[in-house]
Amino acid sequence: MFALVVVLAAGRAVALAPDKAFHQYVRDTWSIEEGLPQISVTAVVQGPDGYIWAGTQAGVARFDGVRFTVFDPRTSPEMPGMFINAMFVDSLGRVWTGTYKGAAVYRDGAFVGVDDGFGREIDVFHFAETAGGELVIASDRGLMRLADDAFVQFAGDPDELIRSVFARGDTLYAGAYGVIHRLAGETWEAMPLEGELATARVNDFADYSGRIWAASTRGLLYLEDDRWRRFEVPEQLGDLVIETLYVDRDDNLWLGAAGRLLRMQGERIVESIPDDAPFAHGSVLGMTEDHEGNLWLGSRWDGLARLWNGWVFRYDKPEGLHNSLVWSVARDESGQVWTGTMDGLAVFRDGRFEQLVGGSEQPHPHAYTILPEEERVWVGTRTGLYWWDRRDRRVVRPDGFRALDSAQVNGVLRRGEDDYWLATTEGVWRWDGERMTRLAASNDLGGRDVRLVYETSDGELLAGTRRGLLRWGERERFHPIEGAAVEHDVTAVLELSDGRLVVGTLDERLFVGHGEHWHEFGAEDGLPVNSPFAFGEADDRLWVAGIRGLYELPLASIDRYIAGEIESLPGRMVLHERGDVPGAQKGYCCNGAGNAKGFMHDGEFWLPTRGGIVHLVPSRIRRNPEPPRLRVDRIRVGQAWRTLAPGEVAQLSASQRDVAFGFAVLSFQDPTSIHAEYRLQGFRNEWQRLDEPMQRQVFYTNLPSGRYTLELRATNNAGVWNREPTQVDLHIRPYPWETPWFQAVALFATLLLIWLGFNYRLRHLQRQQRVLEQTVSDRTEELRVANENLRDYSARLETASMTDPLTRLWNRRYLASQLTADLAHFHRELARAHMADHGMLFALLDIDHFKRINDRHGHTAGDEVLQQIARRLEELVRHGDYVVRWGGEEFLLVFRPMPADQMPRVIERIVAGIREHAFLVNRSERLELTCSLGAAAYPPFPANPKAMSWEQTVTLADKALYAVKRGRRDGWCTVRTTTRVEPATLEGRLDQSLEELVEAGFLDVEGG
Repeated sequence: MFALVVVLAAGRAVALAPDKAFHQYVRDTWSIEEGLPQISVTAVVQGPDGYIWAGTQAGVARFDGVRFTVFDPRTSPEMPGMFINAMFVDSLGRVWTGTYKGAAVYRDGAFVGVDDGFGREIDVFHFAETAGGELVIASDRGLMRLADDAFVQFAGDPDELIRSVFARGDTLYAGAYGVIHRLAGETWEAMPLEGELATARVNDFADYSGRIWAASTRGLLYLEDDRWRRFEVPEQLGDLVIETLYVDRDDNLWLGAAGRLLRMQGERIVESIPDDAPFAHGSVLGMTEDHEGNLWLGSRWDGLARLWNGWVFRYDKPEGLHNSLVWSVARDESGQVWTGTMDGLAVFRDGRFEQLVGGSEQPHPHAYTILPEEERVWVGTRTGLYWWDRRDRRVVRPDGFRALDSAQVNGVLRRGEDDYWLATTEGVWRWDGERMTRLAASNDLGGRDVRLVYETSDGELLAGTRRGLLRWGERERFHPIEGAAVEHDVTAVLELSDGRLVVGTLDERLFVGHGEHWHEFGAEDGLPVNSPFAFGEADDRLWVAGIRGLYELPLASIDRYIAGEIESLPGRMVLHERGDVPGAQKGYCCNGAGNAKGFMHDGEFWLPTRGGIVHLVPSRIRRNPEPPRLRVDRIRVGQAWRTLAPGEVAQLSASQRDVAFGFAVLSFQDPTSIHAEYRLQGFRNEWQRLDEPMQRQVFYTNLPSGRYTLELRATNNAGVWNREPTQVDLHIRPYPWETPWFQAVALFATLLLIWLGFNYRLRHLQRQQRVLEQTVSDRTEELRVANENLRDYSARLETASMTDPLTRLWNRRYLASQLTADLAHFHRELARAHMADHGMLFALLDIDHFKRINDRHGHTAGDEVLQQIARRLEELVRHGDYVVRWGGEEFLLVFRPMPADQMPRVIERIVAGIREHAFLVNRSERLELTCSLGAAAYPPFPANPKAMSWEQTVTLADKALYAVKRGRRDGWCTVRTTTRVEPATLEGRLDQSLEELVEAGFLDVEGG
C-alpha cells in the first residue's frame, strides 16, 4: 500500500488526505438498523440545505447525522417509483432523483414527479446540467431535456438507451452501449468504442487531470485524440466493471468497481481496496463530499459510509500485525519500531510488521516491555525476561534471568555498558552482564511493585512504584521524593526540556516539579480525566497518553495557572476511547504502565493500544472549522408530526398548548459530539442544553397564549458554534377569557368582591379576636406541659429502639448510628505519628453448640445464659469498646484503637474468659461454655484507610469465624490483607471463601 515515508508526508487536510491509506480514515456506517430503508445505496448527494440524500432501492433517505427521513411513493404519492437510480443537485439548489419509472424533484417537503408530458414511464439513469443551466437526463428513451416542467427529447438528440450523461463547458457526452455520443455546438457525433470495448456499457464520466474519463463495464476509459482508449494498468483494470467515478477536493479520482474501490492520483492507481477487506465498504455505487470535507460512499450491500481524515495513523492487521493488542512500543537507532504484543514480539519497518517471536516461545505470551539495542532486544514478559538476538534471530535466556521467572517485568533501562536496571513486580533488579541482583528487600521501598525506572539528564535514577516516586541515593537505597506523588500509584515519568519532571499516577493526577517544589493537578484544575501511561513533549506542549485516550496541554499554561493568570488548565483531548468528547477523535488508546509504553520522535507520538499502534502526527490535527447548519424541519401538535417549511410561522389554536419541534444539526464529522442549546423567547429566555443531545427534539407543554420565538444554536464536534441562532416563530391564539378586555372586566369585578368581602370579614374577625385570645392562652399552657412529656417519652423510645430487649446490649441500629462518627475520629487520629501501627478490631463471637442448651434445658434457660454471656462480655472488654448482640447467639465486639501486636492477646483473653467462666442454668446448675471468634483489623489497608468500609471488615471477620466453627471450635482466627492485593480486587472477591482468598495470596490468617 503506502510506504511509511509517504504516509508521514504533511498535507492540506481539507478533505481526505491523498497520502493516507483508506483504512486509516475514520469511518462510520449506517444501514437498516439505523433507519436506512434498504441496504443498497445507489446514489448520494448533499443538498444546499445541508442534508445528505441517499437513494436506495426502497426510496430516498434524507439524513441529518442522527435520523433518516424516508421519501417513497407512500410518503410522497407523486414520486413515480421507489427504486432509485440517480440523484442530482442542480444550480438552483433543487434535489432531483431518477427512478426506474421517472424523475422527481423535492418541493415543499415531498418529491413531485416530472414526466415526459404524456405520463409515460421513463427509466432515468443519470443527470447532468449544461453550462447554460439546462438539465438533461440519460434514460431508456434516450437523452431528454427539462422544458416547461417536463422532460422531452429534442430533435437530433440520441434516442437510444443512454446510461450516463456528462457536461463539460458547452460539450455534452452521453454514454450508451458500445458508443459515446458527443455534442459540440449543435451537432451530435457518435464515437464508437473499438475492439473488445464494443460491448462495454458506459456508466459514468469524470473530468480529471486534464482528461475526460469514462467508467465502463470493460474498465476505465479516457479520451485522447478524439478516441476512447482503455486505461491499462498491471492490475488488469480493464477487466473491472466500473460503476461510478468521483473527483474529490484533494484531487483523488475514486473508482467504484465491482469487487473493489480504487483511488487514482494523476494517472497512477495508488490504492485498491477489495470488497472482502475488513475495513472496506463493498461495491460502491455512489459518492459525494459534504461541506466539511467528509467523503460519503453508497454501497450495493453495506449501506452508507462516511469517511474523514482524523489525525492519527493506526498500524494493525492491514499492515501485517499478528495480534492487535499491543503492550509496548520502542524505536531503535535505525528507526525501526519494535512492538510487544499479547502474543509475542514484532518489528515495524517499511510500513509492514514482521513477527519475530511467537507468544509460545516466550516465558509468557505477553511481551509487556521492550528495549531494542543494536545487537539484541530485551523483552520483559509477565513472568520472566529474555533477549532476542538480532543477528542469529533466536531467543536467548541467560541463567541469571531465572531470578525473574516469577516476576512481571515492567521496564528495562540501560545506564551504561553492561549496567541495566529493571522494574518488576518484585522490585528493582540490576544486571551487570553476568548476574541479576535485587536492589531492595521485598519489605523495603523499591522492593515490590515497581512500574518503571527512569534516568534524568543529570544521571539521577528514579523508580515509579505503587507508593510514589522514589530516588536511588544514600546508602544505595531508594528514598521517597517528598511532594512527588507520595502514596500514589506512579504510572509515567518525563523530564521536560526545562528540567522539571512530570509524574502521572493511576488515579488520574499529574505532579509537576523538581526538588522540593511540586504541584499537583487533576480534573478539578481543567485536566481531562485520564490515567497517564506515557508522556511526550513537542512544540511547547505536553502530550499525555493513557487509559482513556490522549490529550495535549500547553506547557506555558502550567506556570500561568500556578500564578493565577488563568482560571483552569486548557487540557484538550485529541483521541478518546468513547468518542464522546468534543473535538477528540474516537479510537483505542492506550495500554499498560511502565517503560516502552510510548515514545515521541521528531515531534510524533507512537503508542501501544488494543487496536494496534497509534501514531499521532500533531501537525495533522485539523479540527473541524465548519460551524453546523441548523434546520427546524418538523413540528408536532397533538400526536402527529408534520413538515415545517423554512420561514413558516407555527400557528396553534387556543386548545393546542403542547408543541414539539424536531430539528437537524447538520455536522457529519462526528454527530455524537454535537451539543445543542435552545430557548423560547417570550416564555423562558435562558438558554437550555438538551438533556439527550442525540434526540434532536424540544418539547413544551401547557404554554400560555401569545407570540414566541424558538431559537436554536449548536456546536460541531470541535466546539465551533453556528454563527447565528436558527429561529422559528410560534403563535398560540388565546381563549376568549385570555383576551385583554375580558381580563380587565374580570379584574374590576374581582376587586369589587374583594372589597366587599374584606369589610364583612373585618367586622367578623374583630368579634372573634377576643374569644380567640383567651382560648390561645389556655391552650398554650396545655401544649407546654404536653411537649415536656413528649420529649421525655421520645428519649426513652429512642434508647429502647437501639437496645436488645433480652441482653440489654446495644443492637445493630445503635452501632450503625454511632460508629460512623467514631471511625471519622479514628481516621483523623491515624495521621498522627504515634498511631502508625494502631488499628481497631472487629470480632464476631459465636457460642459453641448453643442449640444443645435450648434442647436440653428449654428456651427460657437459653435466654438466661445469653444474658449471663452479655454481662461476661461487658466485663472482658474495656470502657468505650462496643458489645453488640449481632443475632441469636452471635455477638459483635468492636475494640477501640490499639497497637496491632496487642490484638491476638485481646482476642485470646476473650475466648479464655468465656471458657473459664461458670454459667448457671435454672439458677443452680453449672454450665461450661466455649466460643468461636473471628476477627479482622480495621482498616484492612492501613495505607489507604478509607479503601474498605467497616461493614466489609465485618465480612472478613465473619469468614474467620466460619473457619473456626468448621474446625475444632473453642478458638479464634484473625485475617489480614497482604501487599499482593489491591482494595478494588479484594472488594470484587469478597463473596469467595477464606480458603480461596488465602490461596490467591490476598489474605493471611493467624489462629489459636
